[in-house]
Amino acid sequence: MRNFLLLSGMGCALAGCVTYAYPIVEPPPPYALLPVDESMSCNGIAASFRYSARRAALLEYWLAAGPLAGYGYERYPLDAPKQLIDERRRLDALSDLQRYKGCMVMEPGPAVVEERLKLEGSVRPPPPPPPVVLNSKG
Repeated sequence: MRNFLLLSGMGCALAGCVTYAYPIVEPPPPYALLPVDESMSCNGIAASFRYSARRAALLEYWLAAGPLAGYGYERYPLDAPKQLIDERRRLDALSDLQRYKGCMVMEPGPAVVEERLKLEGSVRPPPPPPPVVLNSKG
């Protein structure tokens, strides 16, 4: 009985000591630039940056608009967010490379917004039908 009281007393004393396990979220590793990326000129880096910004804008647009009709990929809703994250990481890496090489630095956020505006401007609704003219003879 004495052991039981001792164990229950320890249990009650330790009942207030609760530790929470927080998941450790590590940031993703930096985007691995290829040797060809590192050997590019400033103009080459800028062209690669613009291409990546265009691709990121297209992915954002597709995610907002939904899958394209006839695109034929059931995995698109699963793969597109990962591809968008990769494009954003590539843009960050290319910006860092521009800084490192002393090139004019292009910022990822405004570049993607600019490309997205171009994309949304190019997708126009069909023109309205011509007005109907009634010829009445009266």
